[in-house]
Parts: sequence; structure tokens; C-alpha cells
Amino acid sequence: MSGGDYESGDYFMRSRKVRDRPPLWDSFQDPPSRKTSGSDVDWKKLHFFLKLFKLCVYLLVFAVVLATSVFAKLLYLYMAGNTGGSGPRVQVCSKYLLRHGQVEAVSSELDQIAWVWALIFAFAAPELLTFLRALRICMFKREQRPSGLEVGLVTLFELLHVVGLALLTFTVLPALDVTRGAILGCCVCFVPALLNLLTGTRVQWRSADSLVLGLSILALVAQGSVFLVWPSMSDSLEVQLLALPLLLVSFRWWENFANTHEAIAYIIRTIRCTRSRYHTYLYLAPLKVVVFAGVGFLLHGQEFVQYFSRFLDAWQPHLITLVQSGGDPDALIAAQTNSSIRAPPPRTQFTMQSSPNAVVYALVAQVGAAYLSHVFGKFACKIKIQVFSFALPLSLAGPASVVLATVLAQLRAADPCALHGLLPDYLALRALAGNTEELGEQCLNWALWLWPLWMLAQLWTCLHVWQPRNDKNAQTEKLFVCPWYCGLLVDQCSLMNRRIVDWSEEYLAIKSDLTTPRDPVVALAGDVNASRDILEEDKVPQLIVCATMWHETEDEMMEFLKSIVRLDEDQCARRMARTHLNGGKADDEYYELETNIFFDDAFVLDPRQCQNKRNPPINEYVKTLTRTIDKAAFEVYGVAIRMKPPLKIETPYGGRLVWTLPGRTKMVAHLKNKDKIRHKKRWSQVMYMYYLLGYRIMETEQLSPRRKAVIAENTFILALDGDIDFQPRAVQLLIDRMKAVDELGAACGRIHPVGRGPMVWYQRFEYAIGHWLQKATEHVIGCVLCSPGCFSLFRASALMDNSVMKRYTMVSSEAMKMVQYDQGEDRWLCTLLLKAGSRVEYCAASDAYTHAPESFNEFYNQRRRWVPSTIANIFDILADAETVVRRNNSISTMYVWYQGMLMIGTVLGPGTIFLMMVGALVAVFSIDIWTAFLWNFFPIISFILACVYLKQKFQLLIAFVISTLYCLVMMAVLIGIIVQMLEDGPLAPASLFFLLVAVQITIAGFMHPQEFWALLCGVIYYITIPSMYMLLMIFSVFNMNDVSWGTREAPVLKDDGNEAPSDAENHLPGWLNDPLLIHSELGEVSLMEQRFWKDLIKQYLKPLELSREQKQAMADGLKELRNMIAFAFVMVNAIFVLIVFLLQLKKEFLHLKWPIDPTDFVSFDRDNLMVGIYRQYKELDPIGLCFVIFFGLILIIQFLAMFFHRFATLCQLLATTRVDWFRSGGQFTDEDAATELKGSAVNIARRLQRPKRLFDDDEDGEGEHPHYDEVLMEGAEAEHRESMVRRQTIFRLHETRNKPHGDYSNLVLNFERRFFGDDELNLKNLALNRKSVKLLQARRSEAKVNAAATPGGTPTPKNGRRPPQVPKKVSFSSANRNSMAIYDNGGYEHTEF
Repeated sequence: MSGGDYESGDYFMRSRKVRDRPPLWDSFQDPPSRKTSGSDVDWKKLHFFLKLFKLCVYLLVFAVVLATSVFAKLLYLYMAGNTGGSGPRVQVCSKYLLRHGQVEAVSSELDQIAWVWALIFAFAAPELLTFLRALRICMFKREQRPSGLEVGLVTLFELLHVVGLALLTFTVLPALDVTRGAILGCCVCFVPALLNLLTGTRVQWRSADSLVLGLSILALVAQGSVFLVWPSMSDSLEVQLLALPLLLVSFRWWENFANTHEAIAYIIRTIRCTRSRYHTYLYLAPLKVVVFAGVGFLLHGQEFVQYFSRFLDAWQPHLITLVQSGGDPDALIAAQTNSSIRAPPPRTQFTMQSSPNAVVYALVAQVGAAYLSHVFGKFACKIKIQVFSFALPLSLAGPASVVLATVLAQLRAADPCALHGLLPDYLALRALAGNTEELGEQCLNWALWLWPLWMLAQLWTCLHVWQPRNDKNAQTEKLFVCPWYCGLLVDQCSLMNRRIVDWSEEYLAIKSDLTTPRDPVVALAGDVNASRDILEEDKVPQLIVCATMWHETEDEMMEFLKSIVRLDEDQCARRMARTHLNGGKADDEYYELETNIFFDDAFVLDPRQCQNKRNPPINEYVKTLTRTIDKAAFEVYGVAIRMKPPLKIETPYGGRLVWTLPGRTKMVAHLKNKDKIRHKKRWSQVMYMYYLLGYRIMETEQLSPRRKAVIAENTFILALDGDIDFQPRAVQLLIDRMKAVDELGAACGRIHPVGRGPMVWYQRFEYAIGHWLQKATEHVIGCVLCSPGCFSLFRASALMDNSVMKRYTMVSSEAMKMVQYDQGEDRWLCTLLLKAGSRVEYCAASDAYTHAPESFNEFYNQRRRWVPSTIANIFDILADAETVVRRNNSISTMYVWYQGMLMIGTVLGPGTIFLMMVGALVAVFSIDIWTAFLWNFFPIISFILACVYLKQKFQLLIAFVISTLYCLVMMAVLIGIIVQMLEDGPLAPASLFFLLVAVQITIAGFMHPQEFWALLCGVIYYITIPSMYMLLMIFSVFNMNDVSWGTREAPVLKDDGNEAPSDAENHLPGWLNDPLLIHSELGEVSLMEQRFWKDLIKQYLKPLELSREQKQAMADGLKELRNMIAFAFVMVNAIFVLIVFLLQLKKEFLHLKWPIDPTDFVSFDRDNLMVGIYRQYKELDPIGLCFVIFFGLILIIQFLAMFFHRFATLCQLLATTRVDWFRSGGQFTDEDAATELKGSAVNIARRLQRPKRLFDDDEDGEGEHPHYDEVLMEGAEAEHRESMVRRQTIFRLHETRNKPHGDYSNLVLNFERRFFGDDELNLKNLALNRKSVKLLQARRSEAKVNAAATPGGTPTPKNGRRPPQVPKKVSFSSANRNSMAIYDNGGYEHTEF
């Protein structure tokens, strides 16, 4: 058989032709249910509610950003206008003063001082936030100290901005009316406009874009015209100096608009790539406040001392001088008619009391509005709604401020009583004109018709905010150049502070280059050359799935394989959308895919069954995998997929099976022979890390070191277990986190245990609160300490860091290292990543489902491995805390203290539970404390002795019996607590703590609505607390010397002493000749890869051959370690229990009065006829108070951190949700159609490539099964359709059997057959505008023409038939090993293995 026949699939199709038409008696079908996967449950409903919620968020954020920006600007103008006393007097509403005539207020010096301080405080508020952020980062993070050049540049331009802002605030704005003051807001971007023209991004447009160049010049001229227009029209010195403050203010945003100029690129890159700027802002933020205040005091004109000596008086109520002119008209008439009556004086002075809270209200409102504008604007950028909810409201804020300021000022000018209830009458709101008639004349006099040009110039300069390119949920440093905002010009600052060039594109370089001193000229040349060397393909995420398998069942393998098939389908749809629908441009979530399965102990090596050890038989688990692949594809697609038999390859470590999945990506099963390569999970991880990262990246000689670094940054290893169930969306969310956080080395998803029985119910609640509280807290205040290997994403560059991959290969030569390294390999790998400086995160939106132990013994054995390794790794971090804090930016000293508190609670957990049970027995059963102590002591001491002297199966039996008894006791305790709460009230110490914990967990459940039903399993969790936190700890510590896996253990064949029969009938066939692989083609690996595997095995993975003495020494070492740890563990808990118990015995002497909810008693003495009243307080012993404080503090930290993490999760979900419910009408442009088609291209490709499900009427009819990302049909319609299908079952069986079937096993050919065919495309349930559909049809026609014109192009296929495929020859030569195909996509058919 030739390789071409094999690749084309003709041979395989002919070999199965007989099976295509089964007899009628065997024609019944079992189509898969549409919702069989736990990872697909309820996603449709959640997706709908997320769309609805995001629509509300769109509108809310838009309204908040617009309103707060306008409000902050108006208050700023209002505050600045009241600092000067040189303007006209303020006309006061005389109606409410019971005065006649015109009343004017004289400006008060105390008022001016108060407003000057208010402006200083408004400026200082964001600087205080900057200082606190810098202080937190410098104290708790590891940041490089700034260089002198960085300090000088940042300080210079920041101080220039501060001086300009002070000049504008205290000199220019008090001399202007609020209308012109609001207009000046859009005139502070002269330097950005200049740099944008000279050195910015638009200078790279060539002469063909003369319109763009002309508009940039016009924008610069418009920004500069304000320097000449108003100064030439005014006699005021303040207005004549207008150019200086506007120019100085615009210096703040210089580096955002000078990002591509080669002369300063290295300087800017040095500043931005290191977060050392926070060291600079640690002193610069206070310095800016001091400079702003000093310049303000100097410009305002008062004596410097008075600003401090009269500070308190300025904020207190004081008298305002009012001047009345004109008097009472009746009195004037009476005086004129009667000479004896004295006429009132023409001007009268009197006073009124100031409003003391006016300044405070204005200050608080301005600071709050600016802060909300910045926070909501940043939120809009993070969740990818920047255009509508950030750019649009901030662009409208300027015109809205001008219009609103003009309207309010003109109302006040026309009627002094118009704003009486809104603003104090004696404060200034200077209008442009005295009345409406003069307003138009003043606009012409001051050339305000130029304002639209200035506004358009600002919009053109800030055009980048309308074209966001940031990643979802990007960090603040990636979104904005400066860490915080300018509170006085919040809208302009937000626009110009938003990054033009994305951080990742600008600074994706080797991090070590920045820490090595280099000559700037040489460094600049090297950076320019390196940036030209990097290709766009290098930045495409390369997703390499690496799963470890051992003894998984068929059901477990089925869930894993279904997940891989779904992932293959998703990647194929994105590839087809890029190739055929988007003109070669990939969508934002595009990735390359390759799947690797590393099968431990894959061969039968028993001499009684293996005849030739060079060709050993595969075991039943590998055969199960081989048989299950087709079933998994059937479950996903609903139709029998004719997947080609795998390619089988002999390798130095055993063998390799290579499947081509329907999406044409590869799935490779690496079959490990434990006689040739080291087995167990950790060594499988070493195997794939060195193969995928060391061999396929580092050994690629044609790549420069910079390209290798970029590829490693964008290569991600998805570590999986063989029973995991997930959706492609879950993986995409993890990749999004990798894109958003550069220092992220690993990210894990939310793990849901699946299974049946009480043990699974317990784990469901345990996993829930562990993720809700513990992992969320670690993510927020530090780093997640363990990213579980069942579903985690690792960045290749983080694994390749110093002391990670290399140290991970260490052989456990000591007992403690064996416990830490081999019993919890996932946790140890994360420990190495944390020590190397990488961050580990938890992504709650990424759901995965794994099979959990269903029996008591299996659960205890699993935790017997986990508990010692967890404690060992955490102790390792705590012992080396100083180094970890210095190297890892995300781990602080406070976080180390938090982990230390948890460790103390873990170690003392058994003693705490023991004391809790003693107290519970006393309270519930009303027995004395010694009896309760003995009732708990004897079971525990019996179990400890059993762990020391009995075998594990008897230990587990005793643990099960004691756990059952404790469950009954805990049920009684629960009832007792409820009764005690009814007697003592809910405010008693024990009742209050119990209620607070219950309320906290309930609130956490409500905040996780998809997992709310896990709370029902809380009862199982509660009654098993003694078993899981006391007996399990004892069992784990006393069995620390057992380093077996404990779960999925296969029965060991024992040698009965008889010689095996010599006939060949008892031998299994070799794996190359196995009947399951009889139709498989035989391939080979290249010589270079063979040499790599031999060297790797020799260096790191050679099977450990320990002598009997070495094994005995290791066993003795483990026992000695067990004895030492067990003795220390028992003694610490015994001492703790003894101290607390003795204090409990003396409770009548050693107790505190609980001040809440005391009980009052009334007594009557009959002998003395006296009534006594006394109060009795509940007693709280000091140890109990310490417990409440200790655990209460932990619960508070976890509760608050959960809120922050839920908000971050919500942001991530909103960022990945597209609202496609609305379509434009007649204004829908061609550009809108292209954008909509690009957003829907993946769904279109997914629809076109998906096979026809079983029993579908026609290929592209309505019966086609919708994808998990598409909306299902309505419930009533679906039920009616299912009913019709059931009635037609027999007819459909006959029709299906006699109807010729097409081959839909190749998704690429499915897509091409439909896309290049003559039939109309099925676009049902895809909401597309008519223009988008026309554009799709145009691209489809163009693709057909190009395919027909291309030699060997895709022919137009007939309906239901596969187009002929050009035969390919499988090549395994080493000539092309260094080509980009090695990591472009290790899963395509052309990739060698």
C-alpha cells in the first residue's frame, strides 16, 4: 500500500465498505444526546444573561463617564473662578434677603483662601492615590530602581505639566468667563499634536496619504491658533500669557505620542519596560503637590503665611460683605414728595453669613466625579467597550461642558435668583455676556467660532482611542502611560493618556536585555534589527495540549477525547475563517493547536504475555483509547466519523500513535515503555517540556534568539489529566489571561468534581469553597500556590526560566524531597515558578470537570498523597520567604504572613477539631468535660495506634467506622447549636460565629449562581469535618512513608513460581502487529529526533535501577521521616490541646465577659422585702477569643478578596461577550459590514464545516445541530420537532440505510464543499446585515474564481461527495526539521513526527 493511498483515505474507505450498510435487523441507532457534557450545561442561558448585562453595562458606563467628566470640569471651572478677586462683583439675589435694588457681594479673602486650598486638595487627590499605589508596589513587590536618566526625564516633564496647570488654574481661568474656560479644555494638546506629526505613528504614512498629513498639519495649526487669537484680543496680562500654561500642560503626554521615533525609542522603552517608575512617583507625587501649591500661592497674591494662619478660619462660617445700590423705590418716592422724610443712601453695606459647606461639597463632588470618570473609563477599556463607553463620552464631554457652563452662567446673569437653591448667591459664576442679546456679539468678538476647529483638532490628535488594540482585561500599565489621572483635566487626561501602541507589540522583547547595561546607540540598532527579524506568525499563540494518562476508564477517556475533538473543531473553524473569510487575517482569539498524550506504562512487559520485548504488546488502556476516539467524535458531531487509523511510529522511548482529527490537527499518543524511559507523571512532564520547548524551539537553528524568545512567550502548554472535560471557551479564557499579564507563568481554571455518591457530594462543596475563598484570595493578594495539573495553562518562557525545567529534573535522593517532588508534582512545579518570579493566577470563568474519587478509601489515598506534599511545598516557600519576596513581584511579606497563619491552622487543625468536639459533647449531651474528653480521646488514640501498627486497609476501615460515628455526633451537634441559639440568642459568641460563617458561605454561593446548588452539599461537608480535618490529617502524616500513587492502581500479577508455558498462544501480539492497528501505516522519526530522545533519556529519563540496598535505604529514610514528622505533629497538637483544656477547666477564673446581649435578672428577698436587679454576661474564655480573632481575620480577608475576584471574573466574562442583537439601518456602511463579517466569520466557518447529524433531512437544512456557541431553538419548537422525529423513526431508518452517505470526517473538506459549492449557504441563527451577507457572497465568488484559476485548486464538488484530494506522501526526513512548521502548528497534516 502506498503512502498516497493511505493519506487519501481510499484504502481505509474500501476496507470498511461492507460495514457501511448494516442489515435491517441491526439498523437501529443510538444518536448522542445534545447535552451530555457537564462542561456544556447551562451555557446558553448564561450567555444570554451576559449579553443582556453587557448591554446594560454599555449604557451605564457611557452615562457615568459622560456625566462625571462634565460634572468634574464644571466644578473645576467654578472653583477656579472663585479664587480671584479682580473680576466683577457677583450680583446676589435680593428677593430672599428682603432687600430692594441691586445687591452685590464683595469678594472675601477667606473665601479665596478656601477655594485655593480646595483646588490644591482636588489636584492632590489623584496624586495621593498614585503615592499609595507606588508605596504598595515598592514595599511589597520587587521592582528595579530607576536610573538617573529616567528620574530626570519623568521629573522634568511632570513638573512642567504641574507648573502649567497651576498657571492655568490660578491665573488664566479666574480672568475668564466659564464659557471660554470650558473651551480652553480642548486646547491642551499642542505638544501631542506636534509629536504626532513629527515623530508619531502617522509620520509613517507615506505621500499617498497626503490627506492624513494635511489633517495633522491643520490640527497642529488649530491648536496653536489659540495662542494668538485670544491674547491679541485682550488687554489682560493673564490672557496674554495664555500660551505658556497651555504649552506646559501638554507636556505631560509627550511620550505617548513619541513612541516610534528611533532617537528616543530606547529611552522610552527603558522607562516603560521596567516598573521602576513607581520608585520615581514615590517622591514625585508629593513633590508635584508641593510645587502646585507653591506656584498657586505665589500666583494668587496673598502673603504666604496667611494661607496657613487663616486656613481654619477659611473653612469656618464667616461674614460676606454685601453692597446694596438703588434702595427701596417707595422710600425714594416718599422722600421726593415729602421733604421731612430723609432719602435712603444710594449705596448701603451689610453682611451675610457664608455657607461653610459650599467649598467642602464642591471639593468632594469634584474629586469623586473625577475618580469615577477615571475608574469607569478604565473599566470600559478592560472589557472592550472602549469606543462607545470611553471614547464617545469623553469626546462629548468637552462640548457638553461648554454648552452646560454657558447655559448656567447665562441663567445666573439674566436672573440672580435662577440658581438660588443650587449655588450660594455670593459665589461667582462668571458669564460671557450679560444677557442673551449680547451673547452672540461676544462670541464674534472673542472669535468663538474657532472652537469647533479646536475641538476637531483634539479629536484628530486623540484618534487612537477610537481604534483600541489592547488585550481583554489588560493591566493598567498596558492601558495608560501614566499610572493615574489628572483630576482637574480628567477628560483630556484620559484621552491622551490612553496608549497609542499596545504594550505587548511595543515591548515584546527579551527581558534580560533591559537589566544589562548597554550602549544606547548599539542597543537601539540591535532593537531595530531584532524588531524587523520578528514575524507576525511568531506572535500567534501556539497551544500545545499535553495530557498524561495511566489507568483511566473508558468513560473518563471519553470526556477527555470529546474535549479534544471540540478544541480541534474550534481551531479548524478559526483557521477556515482566517483563510477563506477574513482574507488571511486571524481573529483576536486565533491559536494553533497540537495535542500530545503521554501514556505511562503503555506496554505489557510481563514475560508470560510478551514474546518480543522489542515489539511488546500494548495494554488494555491504550486499546481503550484507540477504540474510544471514534466514539468521542460520534458523541460530538452526532454522526459516525470515519477517522483514519493512526500512524504508528517506533521511538527510543517506546512508540507513538498519530491521529489526524477531523479538523486536520494532530493528536499524538506517546506510548512509554517503562523499561526504556522513566515512568510516572513528573517524568512525563519532563519529557514533554524538553521535547516541545527544548528540542522544537531551542534546537531550531534558523531562528534568532529574539525570535525564539517571542515564540516562547506565545507558546502555551495546556496540562491536562486523562479524564478532564472542558469547552474551547475555557481554554480561550486562560489564553486571554496570558495575553493580558506578561509575568503570568501559569493559570488554572475552576475545577468541578463529577461522580456519584456522598464522597463526591463532599468534594463538590469542598472544591466550591476552596475556589470561592482560598484560591480567589491567593489570586487577589498574592499568587495561587498550586495550579492543578488536571487543567492548567503554562507559558513556555516561564517553564524555560532558570531553576524551573532544569531543577524539575532532579531525582529525589532524600525522603523529604521524595514527598515534596513526587507526591505533588503539580504543586512543586508551581513552587519553582513562584521562586523564579512568575505569577500564577486563578481564572474562575474557565470551567473544567474532572472525575473525583467516589469511594472512601480512594479519597483517603488521594489526600494521603496531597496533604504531605502541600505542607512540604508551603513550608519550602515560607522557609525561603525572603528570596521569594525579592524575586516575585506578586508575593509580599503580608502574603507570606497570611500563608503562615493558614499553615498554623492546618497543623493545629486536628487539635482544634478535637477541642471543638469536646465542647460540642458537653453542650449537646450535658455531660461533664472529662467524660467528653475521654469519649473523644479513646477513638483518636486507637486510630493513631492503628496507623502505626496495622496495614492501610485496616486503617481505612477503622477511619471509616470512626467517621461514621462522628457524622452522627455532628448531626446531634448541629441540632444542639440550633437549640442553643434559640436559648442564648443569635448574639452569643458561639452562635454569632456560626451564623457569620454560614452567612459568608451563603453569600459566596449567591455570588456564584452557577454553583449555588453546591451549598446543598454543605451538610455533608459539615458532618464530616472531624473525619476530614482530624482523621485524614492523622492518616496522611502517619502514612507519609507510602509514596505509591494510591488511585487507579492496577492489580499486580504475582509470580506463582511456575514457569510460563512456551507455546505462542499465550503471548499477546506485538503492538506493531496488533489487530487494532493492522490498517495503520508505519512511519519513523528523523535521525536528529532519535538522537535527541536518546540523549534526553541518557541525561534525565533513564529508568531508575535501584539495588535492593538502595530501595531499603529509601524505605528506611521515609519511615524515619514519618516518625519524626508524626512525633512532632502529635506533640504540637497534644501540647495545644493540653493547654487549652486546662484553661477550660479554670474557666470560672479565666474568662472574659461577652458585652453583647447580656441577660437581666430580677430577684425578690421575702425575708427583707427587697427587690434585687442584676445583669449576667455570657462568658468567653481567652483562648476562645483568640480562636474567634484568628479565624475571623482569615474569613474577613477571604470574604473581601472574593468580592474583588468576582468583579475581575465579571470583567473577563463581559470582555469576551459580544452583543450582536442590534443592526444598523440605512447607515450601515461597507466598513460596518466588513467588521460584522469579521466578528461572525468563526461562527460561519463553524456552521459550514460541521458534519450533518444523524437523521438530518438534508445536509444544510434546519436539522443541523447548532454549536455550543450558538443559540438553541425555542423549547416548544424543539419539543414538537422531537415528537415528529419519533413518529418517523422506522421510515427514517429505511431512508438512512438506502441513502448514499457522504464522508464528513474532514472538516476542511466539509467547509470547502459547501463554501465552493453552488448551493446557498445556511446562515440561519446568524444575525447578519444584508450588506454583510452580500459581502460574504462577494468574497465567496472571488474565492471560487481564484480557486478555479489556481492550478490544482479546489474543484467544485458534487453534493454529498468528497472532492478528490491530491495524494500526499508521509515524510519523516530530517531535512525540514528546522522549518517553521515545527511550531507553526504541530497538529497539521504536513507536520512531521
